Amino acid sequence: MQTVRQAMRIVSKELKNDKLQIIWTILFMLYMGLVISFFINSLFEERFYNPFADFLMIMFGSMLGYSFSRRSFKYLSEDSYTQVLYYYRSIPVPTEAVIVSRAIFGIASFAVNSVVFFGLIYFIAADLRTALNLAAYVSFGLTWVGIGILVNGLYIYFENLISGKAYFWMTMLLLVLIGFIILVLFLIGLRFSLFYYVADASKKWELLSPVMWGSLLIGLAGYAGMCRLTYKHMLVRDLS
Repeated sequence: MQTVRQAMRIVSKELKNDKLQIIWTILFMLYMGLVISFFINSLFEERFYNPFADFLMIMFGSMLGYSFSRRSFKYLSEDSYTQVLYYYRSIPVPTEAVIVSRAIFGIASFAVNSVVFFGLIYFIAADLRTALNLAAYVSFGLTWVGIGILVNGLYIYFENLISGKAYFWMTMLLLVLIGFIILVLFLIGLRFSLFYYVADASKKWELLSPVMWGSLLIGLAGYAGMCRLTYKHMLVRDLS
């Protein structure tokens, strides 16, 4: 309980020190939702297999866990994430509280960003609204949130254990790897679409969808596991 209180103080301090991050994050979510909404609507307008849909949904889904603060804008040029860890270690603040605060911030970001992102898509995409009622669409969105949470756990690991430049290249490598796997499956003739699989399950079962609940449970379990692994490695990381 003491760790949670310390983590919440860190979260509160970060929000107070950078109040504009909420505005920047919402604006970026609106931009992402606007960009992808027309593409998603076309998939429901005329159903066709497009491997790019799976890649985009995995990529955008994982980004729902981001909060666009001054630190996130400067992580590449100033290695800001490492600087913050050095600061908390010098106070000192328990490493456990630092990683718990990051986990809380990430889940809170998913909660807010998902409403903005998927809400705008549903508002714009008329053919999607025809194919999925509101309950089915909520199931559809939550399934992708679960997948996004799982992938975001890897981002937290990179963020806290390597330099800003290495973090950038590792995230790029992860996206390339995901895209490569999807492309290879397409080239060998496997026409499985995760996008339509999620959509069909959501339409059939709505909020009782086992795919949605499985995605959320696996995503949260993987997220917690990666945060725990990150914590163990943070204890021995050399910040000098």
